[in-house]
Amino acid sequence: MSRKPEPALRILAVGAHPDDLEFACGGILLSEAARGGEIYLLVCSRGESGSNGTAEEREAEARAAAGILGAQIEFIDLGGDSHFEVSNENALALARQVRKTKPHILFSSVTSPDQHPDHAVIGSLCRDAARLARYGGIPEMRDLAPHAIEHHFQYAVTPAAEPPGLSVRVDISAHFDAWVRVMECHRTQLRTRSYIELQTARARLLGAEAGVASAQALFPRDHLLIDSLGEWPPSIRLF
Repeated sequence: MSRKPEPALRILAVGAHPDDLEFACGGILLSEAARGGEIYLLVCSRGESGSNGTAEEREAEARAAAGILGAQIEFIDLGGDSHFEVSNENALALARQVRKTKPHILFSSVTSPDQHPDHAVIGSLCRDAARLARYGGIPEMRDLAPHAIEHHFQYAVTPAAEPPGLSVRVDISAHFDAWVRVMECHRTQLRTRSYIELQTARARLLGAEAGVASAQALFPRDHLLIDSLGEWPPSIRLF
């Protein structure tokens, strides 16, 4: 008896800057797109405060990367690069995006303090937005139907930002080369830092620990519910 195919997922991935999503979870997004998933990228700035590249260059790089990912991309103004604040106004703006795209899964950055401050702020705003998006009585959003996501996963742009505790590791081995091409779109950010080498070495380590060639990690925001222990995927306890 053949197994019923898994339904295609709709994923909304939110990043503080152009390149955050590609470096942190680009392989996962490629993997889900290959399964027929709908990928929406929401970038909260154009990287205008960065050391390398103009806002116009960085937006163009992000759009090129989205083309390889097969994703739709949108930019939103939440105050500008390095000027984000945790506020009800910003959380509601992101909640509107959740209602518009109606994702099954939301990706956002972790809230660890040991990283670019913008990443932590956007992670906190997405946590709040996921809740606000499902509340039907908010006056500012009555033009859009409430929406409740199924899962909120967080990603860490750099290894130092990874939170303690359990993670979900996704095998990206089949999409490794395409992921590198996605990261190469962000040429301005590669002028002074070896970001691709950092991320590929990290992915190989995460994969080796799990018995695959390469993997990326996501960090669940909530406890997970299953019907049977038989549904649970294998652990990575190889070493």
